Amino acid sequence: MPIKNLSDVRRLPRLGKIHLGVKKTASSGKEYPAEVDYFVCPEKVQTAFGEKPKELRIMFPVNSAEVFFPQWYKCYGASALKCKGDGEKAFTWDEERGGLKEIPCPCPKLEAGECKQVGIIQFMIPEVAGAGVWQITTSSKNSIINLNSSIDFVRAICGRVNMIPLILKREEQVMTRTEGGKPKKSTHYTMRIDIDKNGTMGQLQEAAQIKPEMVLLPLPDETKDDLLYPENGFKPEEKVVGEDKYVHGAKAGSSTIDDLPGGEDEPEIPKTVKELADLRDKLVGIMAECEESGMKITKAEWDRVNALKEEAEYKKAIEFFRGKLGKKTEKKDGNLF
Repeated sequence: MPIKNLSDVRRLPRLGKIHLGVKKTASSGKEYPAEVDYFVCPEKVQTAFGEKPKELRIMFPVNSAEVFFPQWYKCYGASALKCKGDGEKAFTWDEERGGLKEIPCPCPKLEAGECKQVGIIQFMIPEVAGAGVWQITTSSKNSIINLNSSIDFVRAICGRVNMIPLILKREEQVMTRTEGGKPKKSTHYTMRIDIDKNGTMGQLQEAAQIKPEMVLLPLPDETKDDLLYPENGFKPEEKVVGEDKYVHGAKAGSSTIDDLPGGEDEPEIPKTVKELADLRDKLVGIMAECEESGMKITKAEWDRVNALKEEAEYKKAIEFFRGKLGKKTEKKDGNLF
């Protein structure tokens, strides 16, 4: 039996993290984070997109944004998460009694800069090896708004967001804030989701018509297969091995058995026998059409066909199966044909 509140918990397997900045060292020797205008990627992602990519080709593995893009107010201590809230209520560590306690959210720690809005977006990169997702963490309000807006837009166009080919971008955005009572502009690099620069809305909707579980499969090769459509049609290759007779490797009694003598190493086949072989080829071809159209040919009918020996019998069988193709044929007097 499954374990309640454990066996039903699922996590997306994470392959690694992609960052939005790098660490720099001040003149004092102290390290500090610095924003960059590109995605800071592990080596295997750089192999696919270059050393400093500003765009990544991605797909979301599931349809629920709550799973692939959770967003919370978070407050960290030295290394551990101390408080997590949704804008109405939060659970924080009780320093006096231990354990978690519920408090209103947000609290004064947000204004003090101790707490931040944090979004963690997780996505697949089909061009990079590995079964799992890559993660980017952001505390940018504008990136969170941009991503949520883009996700809703794609959902409105396609009906879903999972397994739709998308582009994750970093874009320059000039922002104005008040500092010392005066407006001050600064440049940041936010994230948003787009479609390929050569793509159209129609192509995006076409992509949404493919079943999610089939998206990454290659399209079938629909070029003509010479094995199925030989230039000169199918010709039976007959061999007699002991008492067993074979046609195209099929043993006597199978649906492709031809009991007539013949073969490359045999004497020339009499004309009447050739005519019967041609009639049989014609009959088997019509039966194959019946099966392709969804009709079931019974074992009794195949056995009856394998027992045919006279020209009249073959012609009667051909008429019978032709009738099956055009309309339902009623059996008369208990005879198959």
